[in-house]
Amino acid sequence: MVKDSLKENRVHGDIMFPLVTYHMDCDSNVDILECHWHDEFEFLLVTGGRAVFQIGTRYYNVSEGQAIVIPNGEIHAGFHYDNSHCNYSAVVFNLNFLSSGTYDVIQNKYISPLQKNLYMLPAYIKGENEWEKEIIYELNRIFAAADTKPDAYEMLIKSSLYRIFSILLPNCDPKVPDGKREANSDKMENIKRALEYIHKNFNRKIRINDLARLSNMSEGHFCRFFKRLVRKTPVEYINYYRVNRAVKLLENEDAKIIEIAMDVGFDSFSYFISMFKRYMKCTPSQYRKSKGL
Repeated sequence: MVKDSLKENRVHGDIMFPLVTYHMDCDSNVDILECHWHDEFEFLLVTGGRAVFQIGTRYYNVSEGQAIVIPNGEIHAGFHYDNSHCNYSAVVFNLNFLSSGTYDVIQNKYISPLQKNLYMLPAYIKGENEWEKEIIYELNRIFAAADTKPDAYEMLIKSSLYRIFSILLPNCDPKVPDGKREANSDKMENIKRALEYIHKNFNRKIRINDLARLSNMSEGHFCRFFKRLVRKTPVEYINYYRVNRAVKLLENEDAKIIEIAMDVGFDSFSYFISMFKRYMKCTPSQYRKSKGL
């Protein structure tokens, strides 16, 4: 799957119902979920097989019937466990969906703190405890309602979300000052800033020391933390992103391949071909032919 950037810009639902569900069937040839983030909250339920999911800098081995909780703005990704198959369902929604029309006790005590990420929510729902089983049950209700759309299904989904948070919140702690946690959070925000810079300037020369300075880190520290979070070195990610941009341009059959290479920031045509083959497993011309162009 080719994405324009690590920040996912797709619309999740619409203004009247800002929620959407997905069902994914993933083979072992591609990553289950590319590293990205979005401003919406997400619950993800593994419905078959097993996978490793990354949330921030933490990793979880998640099996069928288990779920993960992904707060808004958190970088996350999914990877195969021992090349095994994996199916999952996800519900993605804006927390404003749960906001009260007036500033009542629910908004004040629960929704506003959630919107501000003031809770350390459980990230891994194993389904072992009764409260975890209740969350899994409510997630399945959400997916069933979204698929079949019975009368008043929107109310059913919203009620299930309220039920899930009413279970989660008593089982988490408010965020407390923690120097290491806050430092990691700050570094992740700085890495996002570097990624946005790459996305806006991919067609220009990008220096790693400029990205490090933008992230308020030394070059060595920046490279280590970047790879820990994105699972690619900064140079690998820049090349990967440029290749993804080239893929979209290749769908325009009038564009010459050598011009595309220059347009996405490669100053060597042979290096572009090498990087394209590395990430797409074919040459640009082969890719174009495979699309019937």
